[in-house]
Amino acid sequence: MRRLSALFILGTALLAACDTSRTAPAHDAVPADLVFIGGAVYTMDAERSWAQAVAVDAGKIAAVGTNAEIEAWIGPDTGIVELSGAMLLPGFHDSHTHPLDGGRQALNCSFVDLDSVEAILDKVRSCALESEETGGWLVGSLWNISLFPGGNPHKELLDAVVPDRPVFLIGSDGHSSWANSRALEVAGIDRGTPDPPLGVIERDASTGEPTGTLRESAGELVRRHLPEITAQDRLEGLRYGVRMANAFGITSVLDAAVGEPDMITYKALEDSGELSVRSVLAMEWGTNFLAGGTDFERVLANRTQYDGPRIDTRAIKLFIDGVLEGHTAALLDPYLDSAGARGTLNFPQETLDQLVTRFDAEGLQVHMHAIGDAAVRAGLDAFEAARDANGPRDNRHHISHLQLIHPDDVPRFAELGVGATFQPLWAIPDAFIMDINLPEVGPERVNRMYPIGSVQRAGGLIIGGSDWDVSSMNPLLAIQVALTRSDPSGVAQGVLNAAERVDLDTMLAAYTINGAYTMRHDALTGSIEIGKAADLVVLEHNLFEIPADEIGDVRVLRTLIDGNTVYQRDSLQ
Repeated sequence: MRRLSALFILGTALLAACDTSRTAPAHDAVPADLVFIGGAVYTMDAERSWAQAVAVDAGKIAAVGTNAEIEAWIGPDTGIVELSGAMLLPGFHDSHTHPLDGGRQALNCSFVDLDSVEAILDKVRSCALESEETGGWLVGSLWNISLFPGGNPHKELLDAVVPDRPVFLIGSDGHSSWANSRALEVAGIDRGTPDPPLGVIERDASTGEPTGTLRESAGELVRRHLPEITAQDRLEGLRYGVRMANAFGITSVLDAAVGEPDMITYKALEDSGELSVRSVLAMEWGTNFLAGGTDFERVLANRTQYDGPRIDTRAIKLFIDGVLEGHTAALLDPYLDSAGARGTLNFPQETLDQLVTRFDAEGLQVHMHAIGDAAVRAGLDAFEAARDANGPRDNRHHISHLQLIHPDDVPRFAELGVGATFQPLWAIPDAFIMDINLPEVGPERVNRMYPIGSVQRAGGLIIGGSDWDVSSMNPLLAIQVALTRSDPSGVAQGVLNAAERVDLDTMLAAYTINGAYTMRHDALTGSIEIGKAADLVVLEHNLFEIPADEIGDVRVLRTLIDGNTVYQRDSLQ
């Protein structure tokens, strides 16, 4: 494979060297602001052209070609970046992430990467001590659900550490919460409290008492009592998320669930000149941030006041179902560890069809969360209903997560022009899948989870997203997993569905030109072509020249948006 890759690189580099029709700057051309020389430039254009060098002027790509061709653009004030064989790509696009919420939670009590119950409880204890003076609620996030049997931790574990303050912790899936007894008391949750619509209060099988684990909307019973999130909290969170994105070479994001306070925050950061990512904001309909109805309609009608050069508000987020743990994902066939339960769709099909048809007619992109195969089918059916009602429209709808897709529905992504936004980092045989999901759905369904290869072979558009802070924002780590379907950390052994592996070009497209297309930025960015914005990322190695299982370790050396450097490692001058 490496020999084939090397031959491919050599052949395409020679073709690029011979092709001057797309560059051919005159020797009296106005000197560029910046040039990149001596690199492996993979343009991601339609021909997947290679080049050696790029000239940038006034924030745009001025020329692409050989070193000799680009040297003609160098003047006395031109900045020169010697790539010395490093790889130059279009800036990465993360088409499903949560920069604001993820940043806000990272700045609080976060349990990310803690791999034992003891480590989580130790962190709870230290967070409680750090906030002892303020007292009141202790709020944290990203505890590892797979560490607990059935993903169902008990309130008594928290009671032993923090007995006298309410504690509320959001799980690593973003759909499960863990509360201590004091928090349940404040929220009025006891044995007699019924499950709310589309939510589950996990209970002791013998006594019926709440265990402390809350699924989906059941968490809202506690959330409504939490301290208010301030404007400053949001602003600092977004700054954190944007800095992290730039450090991973990301220049465009789709924030996959926002309400009006979040839109205000994005606009404030843009007005201050600090928003160094192009941002598509998907307004969340009918769940946590916005309750639907009048308030939603008001925000929707006034959303364009938050638009800007780097902000686009033409997107809506719909949660079609939940997640497999807690049986809130909607399945075509029953869960194996329950009495025939199939999960629940968050919308009746008729309502979903009406919503999607309405938003499609209004020129809005619909971005769906769908985990179970019944939810994916319902989403595709709704997009088909919208097409039948409105005719083909260029709204570039897409469905995210796609843990299970029924084989009959795989070709429908291409047929309907619906994008498939995967989180490749989840496609590994880790404890989450093997210890929690496997008993729930059985080996046949586990063996067709996250079918990236199947959708790609059927002609579907593959798009990349991290769902940070549920998982790492690093696109290179996700690309590695999509190629290997194995755990980059080596903790989980084996491969999840080797037949669903895809090649490197597919995944680079998923995080560049396909992401740009999905965000309606493809005329502006997503490839290195003359006239496009100089949104670029420099990687320390040519990804085609290293083994797939080393891609996640490759470092970003520099990130630019509109020709301005927004991240740089010391190793690149």
